[in-house]
Amino acid sequence: MKRATCPSCGAPAAFRSALSIYVVCEFCRSTLLRSGEDLQNLGRMADLLEDSSRLQIGSEGTFGGRHFVIVGRIQMKYDAGFWNEWYILFDNGRSAWLGDAAGEYVVSAQVTVSDPLPAFEALAPEMSLTLDGRRFTVTDLETARCISGQGELPFRVAAGYDVNTADLRSNDRFATIDYSETPPLVFVGQPTNFAELKLEKLKELSAPAADGAPQVGVRAFNCPHCAAPLQIHSAAIESVACDTCGSIIGVSNENVSLLARAAQALREAPWLPLGSRGTLHGVDWEVIGFMRRSMTSDGNDYPWAEYLLFNAQDGFAWLIEDQGHWNFARTLANPPAVSRGQAKFKRDGLEFKRFNSGKAEVTYVVGEFYWRVAVGELCAVDDYICPPLMLSREVTVKEASWSQAEYLEPADLGAAFVVKTPPLKRVGVYANQPNSLAATHTNACRLFWKLALAATVVQLAFALFFAAQGLLRQQLVLSPQNDEATVTSQEFVLKSRARSLLVRHSTDVSNNWLSLTSTLVEKDSGESYQGEQEISHYKGVDEGESWSEGSPSDEMVFKGIPAGTYYLVIEYELGTDNAAAVVDTLEVVRNPTAWSNFVLLLIFLAIFPLLSRWRRNAFEARRWNESDLGGKED
Repeated sequence: MKRATCPSCGAPAAFRSALSIYVVCEFCRSTLLRSGEDLQNLGRMADLLEDSSRLQIGSEGTFGGRHFVIVGRIQMKYDAGFWNEWYILFDNGRSAWLGDAAGEYVVSAQVTVSDPLPAFEALAPEMSLTLDGRRFTVTDLETARCISGQGELPFRVAAGYDVNTADLRSNDRFATIDYSETPPLVFVGQPTNFAELKLEKLKELSAPAADGAPQVGVRAFNCPHCAAPLQIHSAAIESVACDTCGSIIGVSNENVSLLARAAQALREAPWLPLGSRGTLHGVDWEVIGFMRRSMTSDGNDYPWAEYLLFNAQDGFAWLIEDQGHWNFARTLANPPAVSRGQAKFKRDGLEFKRFNSGKAEVTYVVGEFYWRVAVGELCAVDDYICPPLMLSREVTVKEASWSQAEYLEPADLGAAFVVKTPPLKRVGVYANQPNSLAATHTNACRLFWKLALAATVVQLAFALFFAAQGLLRQQLVLSPQNDEATVTSQEFVLKSRARSLLVRHSTDVSNNWLSLTSTLVEKDSGESYQGEQEISHYKGVDEGESWSEGSPSDEMVFKGIPAGTYYLVIEYELGTDNAAAVVDTLEVVRNPTAWSNFVLLLIFLAIFPLLSRWRRNAFEARRWNESDLGGKED
C-alpha cells in the first residue's frame, strides 16, 4: 500500500492496488492523479447519489475462493435506474469489477477478444454474438451516464459523460461491451449473489422504524400534483405512482417531477397492501409497488397483478397473482438460450414447455418501481412451465430479460404475509400449479406393484406347495351312430380328500355343437356328482377373411371330493350340423392351480392406479386448456 497526502485538503490518501492511478479524496472529493510519489489535483469529483446498497469502500468478501476488498467505485445512471461498479482488489494483487444493480451482482474483469465487435447501433436484444468461441446473447442495450467516482480507480472518471453499453449473457458467463473507447472494451465475468460473496464490513442499517423494521435510505416527499405523502425505499427507484391521484412521478436524486397523469379508468386497492412485510425463502420483504398487467387473446383480456418486493440486501423480487394463484419470481442472472417460438428446452435437468406467448400491457400502477413505469407500456412475453416452476421471457426494443417464478400455495402465502382480508379464491388450474394428483398416482402405482408382487409370490408358492396332480388322461370317441350316446372312463384313485377336481374336455369338434353331462361316480359307495357342459365351435372363410366362433374345449370343477376310487359316466348329444365323430381327450386333475382368482385380483388392484392416472391426466388437461396452444402440449 502506498500512502500520500491530498494536495487540496491534506487528508491521507492511499493506493492499495498497483494498477490504481487515480483516487478520489474521501474528504474533499478531489480527483487525484498518482505521478511517482506525488499526487496531482485534477478537480473536484461530483457527489454520489443517495445509495441503499450495503456495500462501501473497505467492504470485504470472497469470490471463487479468493478474498477481496472494495477499493473504489463508479456510479452509473440509465433510463431504468442506476448501478454501481465496485473496483475490487484480490489478495494476490489482481483486480476486477463487482457490478451491483438492484440486488444483482456480477464479478467481471477486462479481457482482450480477437473477434470483431459490431457497432452498438447494429445490436438488438436476443441477438447472438460470439466472443472468442463462446456464444453470448444480447440482453440489454443502454446509454448510461457516469454520475460520480469514489476511492481508487484504474482510470480517470469524469462525471457527466455518456457511454453506450451492451450486456450479454451465456449459461454461466456475463459480458459487457463498453463503447466509450475505440475499439470497445470487453468485460467478462460470472453472476453471483449476496450470500455467495460472504461480504463483511458492510454499511450499517439506519435506525429501525417504530415497528422494528430496518429503514435503509427511506425518503419521504409529497406528490407534486395532489400533495399526498409518498416514500422512496431505495435509491434505485426511478418512479412512484401516487395512489391518491394516480399520477406517475419520476424521481431524480433529491428532485421529483411529474412525468404523466396515469390514464387509469379503474382505481383499485391491492389485496396485499403496500407496506406489507413478510418472509419468503428466508428473506424479509416489503411490498413497495403494485402493477396490473393484461394480455389479449382471441379478443379477450386476461389481467393479472404483480407486487414489487424490496429488501435492502437482496434487492427486488415479485409476487404475481392471477385468478387467486400466486407465484414468487426473481430475475434470472443466467438465462437460458432459447429461440423465439421454441417449443421446449431443458435447464438443470428439467424440461420446460412453452405455455403462453403474447403482448403484456401495463394497465394500472401504484407505488414504487425501479424503472420509469408507464400505463400502456408493452413487452413481448413467453412463458415456459415445469411445475412448480415457470420461466418467463420479456422482450422490449432495448432489453430481453428472464425471470423464474415458483408457485406459492395459499397456506405458504398466508404464513409469509399476515393479511386481514379474506384470501382470494383460486379459479381453475394455473400454468405452473403443481399437480398433487401426480404424487397420488405415483403412490398408487408403487402400492399396486408391491401388492401385485406379493400376490404373485403367494400364487407361485401355492402352486409349488400344492401342486396339481393329473389322475386321468383318456381319449374318447363320441360318435353320432352310438345309440346309447354314453361312454364310461377308466377308473382313477383319490388317496385323500381333494379340495377340487377338474374335468377337462378337449375335443376336435368343428362346425358343430356338443352337449355333455358328466357324472363322477365313487365305485364302492355309488355316491355321484354331476355337471353339464355345452361345447360349440364354428369356423370358416368369408370374403377372404378367416373367422372363428366358440371353442372346442371346456372344463368343469367338482369341489370337496372325498378319497375313493372313481370313474366318469359321460352322456353326450352331438349336433346335426356335422355328421363326423368327435374325438374327446378327457383329463382329470386333482387340486388344479386356480389362476382366475389371481387374474381377477390383479384386475381389481389395477383399478386404483388407472383411476389415479385418469384424475392426474384430467388435471393436466384442465391446465393445458388455459394455454394459448389450443389445449395441447408442444
